[in-house]
Amino acid sequence: MNVTGIIAEYNPFHKGHQYQIDYIKNVLRSDYVIVVMSGDYVQRGTPALLSKHLRTEMALRCGADLVLEMPVSVSTASAEAFAMGSVSILDSLQVVDQLCFGSEYGEVSALQELAAVLVKEPKEYRVLLKTFLREGLSFPAARSQALIEYFKDPHHFEGDDFDGILTPLLNQIVQILNSPNNILGIEYCKALLRLDSSIQPVTLKRQGMGYHETFSDQQTASSSSSLNFASASAIRNALKSGFGISEILGELPDNAALVLETAVNKKEFLLENDFSLLLQYCLLNETPESLIVYADMSKDLATRIYSQINHFENFTQFTELLKTKELTYTRIQRALLHTILKVREQPKGIPYARVLGFRKSSSPLLKEIKQHTTIPVITKAADASGILSADGQKIWNDNLRASNIYESILAQKTGRPFVHEYQKQLVLL
Repeated sequence: MNVTGIIAEYNPFHKGHQYQIDYIKNVLRSDYVIVVMSGDYVQRGTPALLSKHLRTEMALRCGADLVLEMPVSVSTASAEAFAMGSVSILDSLQVVDQLCFGSEYGEVSALQELAAVLVKEPKEYRVLLKTFLREGLSFPAARSQALIEYFKDPHHFEGDDFDGILTPLLNQIVQILNSPNNILGIEYCKALLRLDSSIQPVTLKRQGMGYHETFSDQQTASSSSSLNFASASAIRNALKSGFGISEILGELPDNAALVLETAVNKKEFLLENDFSLLLQYCLLNETPESLIVYADMSKDLATRIYSQINHFENFTQFTELLKTKELTYTRIQRALLHTILKVREQPKGIPYARVLGFRKSSSPLLKEIKQHTTIPVITKAADASGILSADGQKIWNDNLRASNIYESILAQKTGRPFVHEYQKQLVLL
């Protein structure tokens, strides 16, 4: 049995995601695809566009065999914690052979070599990192600069992971470290190394639009390449900007487009500004001292929030108001979301696997997991309290509360009845 894992948000599922699953099944020849998917909230610090159950349905209809939930404390974390938490789930199943992820670079060996330095932290690298931190660089910037300086010594290259002579090599490293999917890929490789996992990383060169390109950019470029997929962010922004739903649906596989079309017609989707009133209420109940306990919240940001709260209009506007040279937009969004959801800690590993849905044809995979997994696999939410450790129960309860908050806002927006997390059914196809 050949099993490949994917870590994803599917916010929403689009043609690039379909391309990855097709690659796994047709090129890697995998029998099954397991997806660890963000729940109702995503890494950039916002609610997911569609609920986790609808996004699970999209994934299953488009070829995934099993979808597991990434808890909110991991799905809204920085790249390192996001990677470690989600990889730990796949590793604990003890049935996954490969982890396939997209990257701008497209060559896994280079990402692995960079990851190895960050995990082993050789003395020369540590000295360089401390030097750049003392000069006032942020940690990500100091880390990138330290890696570049470290690899200026040709003896630090262990193999043929990079191509060319020294100057092109260093240029390649700079390009790798300046691309978001490459950075996340390095974090996946780091997590596999730290877990001493038998899972092999495989990277697929990212096709289509960059993260910051718009839907209009995609429409202009679409005629030049059949692989110029619209990104998830471009699709979300197109929805916000009032593009016709028919234009947007063309960027999704047919099976996923049907799910999105139904949701949009029912207004069953959420954007960050749907959380504006709740965010304002939460912030009005906080002080700089109480804010500092939430994940991704710095003392400077807590002070700035408190001083600017009277100028609050909505989630998006307030994030822009708080933005500074030192505080990134995403970091601010995560801190604000963590204040709403009361997320204080970001665990390194998840001691359970919660099933959101699966294809009925994947019963051999489920049997294999049951025989080998080292963590509880939860298929019925109500069973969680009886089988989880204390740490697992804490993560579960935090996620339960966050999911019910998402559901309550969705129910209010659509006018339909609230459905508690324990009443929701597995997605079965």
